[in-house]
This record gives sequence, C-alpha cells and structure tokens, in this order.
Amino acid sequence: MHESDKTHMNLTGVFALELATRSEAEIVIEFIVVLLVSLIGLSGNFLVLLAIFKTASLRNISNYYVASLSAFELIISVCISIFLPEVVLKGKWTFSDAACQFEGFVTAMLATGSIYAMALIAINRYFLMVKSNLHRRYFTKRNVYISIAASWILAANFPLSYALQGNGFMFHPGKGICIFDVEKLNLIHAFLTGFLNIQFPYIIMSFCYFKIYQKVKLHNAQLRRPETGVASGNRISARDIRITKILFAIVLAYTICWAPFYVIDLIGLFCGQFFAPRLVYVFYSIVVGSTAAVSPILYGALNRELRVEIIKLLKTLHCSLFRRATVRIHVTELNMK
Repeated sequence: MHESDKTHMNLTGVFALELATRSEAEIVIEFIVVLLVSLIGLSGNFLVLLAIFKTASLRNISNYYVASLSAFELIISVCISIFLPEVVLKGKWTFSDAACQFEGFVTAMLATGSIYAMALIAINRYFLMVKSNLHRRYFTKRNVYISIAASWILAANFPLSYALQGNGFMFHPGKGICIFDVEKLNLIHAFLTGFLNIQFPYIIMSFCYFKIYQKVKLHNAQLRRPETGVASGNRISARDIRITKILFAIVLAYTICWAPFYVIDLIGLFCGQFFAPRLVYVFYSIVVGSTAAVSPILYGALNRELRVEIIKLLKTLHCSLFRRATVRIHVTELNMK
C-alpha cells in the first residue's frame, strides 16, 4: 500500500471517529439545521413547480426554465433528506455502497444541472430584453424543451466521466455525504470539467446580465429624456426588469452558497481530501445544501404573480385538510353514539 493511501485511510478514520463521538448538543444542532434546509428545499421547490404547472398565466418560456431549475433543486433536496439526517443522527453511513454511489453520482449531476439551468435563464433574459426581435424566433416551445432536455443530459458529463475512469464515490465523514474523491481526480480532467460546468456557464451569465444592465441603464436614461423617445420595439416593461433583478439575485445567492464548494475542493485537489477541520466540512455541506432552498425563497417571495398562486395553493390545501379533519371528527362522534 502506498504511503498516501495509508495517510488517506488514517485521516478517514480520524474524521469517522469525530463524527461518531459528537456531543448530544452538536447532534441536535446539526440535525435541526439539516432538517430545516431539507424541508425548505422540498416544500419550496415543490410549490414553485406546482404553481407554474397549475396556473396558465405562469406557463411561459421564462418560467419553464425556472421550473427546470426547481426540478434540479427538488431532487437534490430529496437526496439530502433521505441520507444526511440519518448520517447526522447515527454518526456513520448506514446505507449500502450502491446507495453511496447513487448519491454521489446524482448530486454531482444535479449540482451541474442547476448551474446549466441558471445559464439558460440568463440567455433567455438576454434575448428577451436585449435582442427582443430575435427572442420569439429562437425561444419557441420546441427549442425551449430541447434546451432543457440537453441541460439534463449534459449535466451527467462530470460524474459519468469520473465513473468511467474506474473511480467510485466515497463517503466523506467530514461532509457527511458521498462525493467524488478529489485525490483520484486527474488534474487535466478536473480543470476541463470545471471550466465546462462552472467557469463557462458563469462567463455566459456574467455577459448576459452585464448586457441587460447596460440595456436597462440606457432605457432609463431615455425615459428621463422624453424628447429622445423610446421606440416601441425597444421598450422594456417594469415587470421584466423586476423579474430579471430577482433572477440575478438568485445567481448571486447561488454563487455565495457554492463558493465554499469551489474553494474547499480546489484546495483539496492539492492538499488532500481532509486538509481542514471537521467544522469546515460541516459548513461546506450545509451551505451547499442550502442552494436548493435559495430560488424558491427568492423567486417565490419576490415574484408577486408566483407568490399569489403559491398562497392560493396553500389556502386550498389548508381548507382541504381542515374539511377532512372535521369530517373525521364528526364520523368519530357518530360512531361513539
């Protein structure tokens, strides 16, 4: 056995021991945080998807891309809620190796897919607001469906290429999840897939939102000078500006949440899988997991149309549950008589 492999095994054992010997207070705090992140991600993304697909006025091109992002996040939340609470409570991985491979593959794919979805949202907003004369030509329902399907397929490029090299996903006792082993990554492969899945989409998003910013700035300047006039084809609605601001806020929040992932795993490429204290990896998992709760909170709370429909859905659900409870109580009382 190589010296590096022995060191890796020793560090894995040290972190596994730390996970297994946490105090009750640590377990309770970690469990509550994980549970909250899971519940917000599950309920928030489910409500966003339900509102979009049940409301005709919300079924538009822009919201199809938002729905795709919510679908990525919903499945991430499902994975988190299935595995992570159990690990936090039991202090070890209690599932099979097949489950570990599944979690590692799926979460890597979905994380990549969520970045692709944000890039598609940015491209759509760019054409809608900057190249509005081309938007209807390119963003037909057929093309939107194709681009969304392509983002889901291409999202598997990193975990698939990693697995095809004979690498398996490993349980990281610091992070509490199954993830790729950074020490087994080929540097060229890591930087190529990193550029394709992270840097390149962010370059696209930065370009699109910068151009939108310039367009809105010019539009506002023209509005302040009525004598210059604004051509009808170049008018930007206040609603489109508001939605674009919300979507940009989501990208910004995502960037903040994913920053620990990029930084910690990049350092791990050179310094090893276990270079930091356990609390750093706990922070890593919680912050990265919270990305699934970002867009439903921001988009659901700040988008008035979507917020109204979500409130309607919640009221309907509440009334339905109340009626069922009332009927059950009435039936119970009749049976007792």
